[in-house]
Amino acid sequence: MKEEILKSYSTVSKIIDKTAIFGALSKDELREILSSMTLKKYEKGDVIFKQGGSPEYINIIEEGTVKLVREKNGEMTELKLLEEGQSFGETALLGILPYAITAIAVTEVFLLQMSKIFFHALSKKNPRLFSKFLLNITREICRQNYNYQEVIEKYKNKK
Repeated sequence: MKEEILKSYSTVSKIIDKTAIFGALSKDELREILSSMTLKKYEKGDVIFKQGGSPEYINIIEEGTVKLVREKNGEMTELKLLEEGQSFGETALLGILPYAITAIAVTEVFLLQMSKIFFHALSKKNPRLFSKFLLNITREICRQNYNYQEVIEKYKNKK
């Protein structure tokens, strides 16, 4: 995203402090990361990505609400509701496996998206920034996995 476009979206600066994957990045590092992102709009009910699909982007909610669901044997289980400043799809940048869940826009949603291609190019262009950003993403994945254990336990207890 070009810097002048970033300035026109005043809420982008508001979500930076709420977004764990931006933690401990300098202003210059944030500018470099954000300049690689695009802003995409989804309407209420739109599928952002589908379980089994090929991962392409990490997503950060700039505005709106997204729900993550998992389908098994034709039954949909809601895993989590995500709001402004939260990220999802982090494993798209790191892994080669298909999406394990589906992400659906609950409201009109604006997402900042970074492609897997840019992320991997960053490792060559700016290895120091890549390492810091990778560490932040890895921490967030660990935090999310820990929280999903609670969801799994609740789901098991319902059965």
